[in-house]
Amino acid sequence: MLQDRDHRPPATLQELKYQIAKRQIVFPDRLEQVARLIIERPEMAAFESAATIARNCKVSQTTVHRLAQRIGFQTFGEFRAMIRNHLRKTAANHR
Repeated sequence: MLQDRDHRPPATLQELKYQIAKRQIVFPDRLEQVARLIIERPEMAAFESAATIARNCKVSQTTVHRLAQRIGFQTFGEFRAMIRNHLRKTAANHR
C-alpha cells in the first residue's frame, strides 16, 4: 500500500514501476499477479475491461478494481486513463 495515503497516485507507468521497485507500493499475491500483467502488457489495461483483465489473470473483477485503489486511484477508470496516456506518449515518441 502507499506508505502515505496523502500522496497522489502515480502519474506515469514509469512512476508506478519506480514506486513498486522502491517498495513504496507493496501488493498481496493476487494484486501483484494483476499488476505484473498490466505492467508487461499496458495495452491490455488501456483497452480491455476490468472483467477481461480479471479473466486473463484468473482473479475476480473486484481484485482488478482493488489494484487500482491500492495504487492510489479512486477508480479503475482513473488507472486506465493513466495507462492510456502512457501509451499515447510512447506512440508519439516513436513517430
